[in-house]
Amino acid sequence: METLEELQMHRQAALIVVCTLGLAAVPIAFNWKSNLFAGTSLDNGGLGFVLKIISFLLLTIACAIPAFVIYLIKLIYCQIQISRLTH
Repeated sequence: METLEELQMHRQAALIVVCTLGLAAVPIAFNWKSNLFAGTSLDNGGLGFVLKIISFLLLTIACAIPAFVIYLIKLIYCQIQISRLTH
């Protein structure tokens, strides 16, 4: 069984990750089209554009989304455990 201090440290770490990934998604949501079009040549059939979209989606699916969900669950779990210890 973890102590209250350990749970609070885990909660703080999970909160930092959740807030960081959540705030990182805001500029991506607003600017992803302009960033994807920058530096691509649609003269060659748009291959560079397609590869940028695929790499962007793969990186997002492989890294950011699972980390956000895992740490969000960890944050909720730690908060439940802390509330059980304090009451």
